[in-house]
Amino acid sequence: MRHRTSSPLRLFKILVVGAALVLVAPSATPAASAAPVAQPLASNDLHVTASSASHDAGTFARSATVVEFAATARSAVSTQVTLSVGGKTFTASKDHAKGTARWSGRDAALEPADKLALDAFANALESEWVEPASATKAPIPLHRDLAIRLAMLLAEAPPGTMIGTQDVPRPAERFGDRKLPESAVAVESCLAEATFATVAGSVERKDVVAACQENNEDGIWYTRCNVNEWVLHDAGDHCMMSELVYVGPASYDCMGKCGGGCFIITGYTYDCADHDRCGRVHGGSTNPWDSNCGDEYWEADDDFLWSTNQCG
Repeated sequence: MRHRTSSPLRLFKILVVGAALVLVAPSATPAASAAPVAQPLASNDLHVTASSASHDAGTFARSATVVEFAATARSAVSTQVTLSVGGKTFTASKDHAKGTARWSGRDAALEPADKLALDAFANALESEWVEPASATKAPIPLHRDLAIRLAMLLAEAPPGTMIGTQDVPRPAERFGDRKLPESAVAVESCLAEATFATVAGSVERKDVVAACQENNEDGIWYTRCNVNEWVLHDAGDHCMMSELVYVGPASYDCMGKCGGGCFIITGYTYDCADHDRCGRVHGGSTNPWDSNCGDEYWEADDDFLWSTNQCG
């Protein structure tokens, strides 16, 4: 026969068992003492910490790379910008009245992740600053303009290249057609002959390639808009290569524009078109005196910092 436990006795047993479970159970850790959980950085997260008519500052995060920026107008015509990219500091200054500009990385070098972050940062600044100003036809403040230009210039740097101090005075500007250089074939032949006569990896071979890679500064030379233009570049396996390439706002990815994409503030120039084409053919380089696009990059820095959009 099954005996039924009376209700008072059943309740007493439940209370005793419950009390025992409480005694043997481990105590919970207070919430206040719990270890903090690391939060991943948001992707393409622009955070402006200060903004006024003469100063802007903030951070931008792309994956694990953080960009810190500060841009300040020192006067009505001069401005200073500082960008910290993954802990590496880059600066730029510009004086429109004196026609002087300087930018520097203190011999720091950018890696591919840094360059991708800078490119995304420049795009974020376009949305934050350029597009609203364009909608109202208002000018972009000079300190914001320089911040965008420096970000775009650094985003195009050959990976691993040490960036020292560069003085970039305001160059002469000209418009017009670039003619096919008469020396293009001769230079190509000269490199081929010199390469044949030297040993790979030798000092003589390196001197030959370096001579081919000499900078050819020509100021700011604007292309025409939405036409085929002669675009030139040289590399370790060839000297000057001349090609007819379609440039302008209607071209693929705005070929010839200084900076990635189709930013409004910079122009379409031959130096930037040369660098664009070299990068597409060779994928950039790891040193400005290596085999590919370093010299085209340095030739274009004045175009990045001083050109204006002639194809708007």
